Amino acid sequence: MTGWICFAASAVFALLGMASFLLAAVGVFRFDHVLYRMHATAIADTVGVACLTLSAIIYIGVDFVSLKELAVLAITMLTSPVSTHLLAEIEYRMGNRKKESRPIGGSKNDA
Repeated sequence: MTGWICFAASAVFALLGMASFLLAAVGVFRFDHVLYRMHATAIADTVGVACLTLSAIIYIGVDFVSLKELAVLAITMLTSPVSTHLLAEIEYRMGNRKKESRPIGGSKNDA
């Protein structure tokens, strides 16, 4: 019985992680400014990796491989937000604030 519970919990976390990445992909194409796009991908990156890692740990069980996965998760949780913040800071300081609103691939003439 516990095998099915672990499988179900693992499936739920895997689906949450994949949904997070899918929403990030939609956000990249939907948002009109680079800082908004960076925010969408940064949040989804951290949440998605955390959910998929927890899914793998629940499915495989706690062993030495899970410790490696937790180490990867910790490194991702520490480096991803910092790198996104630094890139956003550079973008903001270069003066590329929101001037015009157009989606990726759209031209200035598109309505």
